Amino acid sequence: LRRKWLCLIVTYEMNKQYTITWYVISHLMNFCDAILTLYAVSNGIEEANPVMAWALSISPALFLSVKFFVFGCAVHFVALKRPALLMYVGLLFMTVLCWHVSFWLFGLGH
Repeated sequence: LRRKWLCLIVTYEMNKQYTITWYVISHLMNFCDAILTLYAVSNGIEEANPVMAWALSISPALFLSVKFFVFGCAVHFVALKRPALLMYVGLLFMTVLCWHVSFWLFGLGH
């Protein structure tokens, strides 16, 4: 019985670390996406998301505020309700980051 409780505690702590790690990665990838989006837009690329394009047309500060607020709420909700999905959020934003970098490396969109 004692060993079973120890296993449960270790599993809980590992799951907590897993969730925190992907939570932080997701936010870092979102931050990088925001910065690289501003860079791309300043070089003539259009924002694909119509809501974010509207926010960006008003000001970059509004764009960043909306992006960080909406993403922060969404990721927090996922972390509370379905923490295992955070890995997929982080991986999706890593893919977006690779897409941004490809524009920079290969001069796409100019």
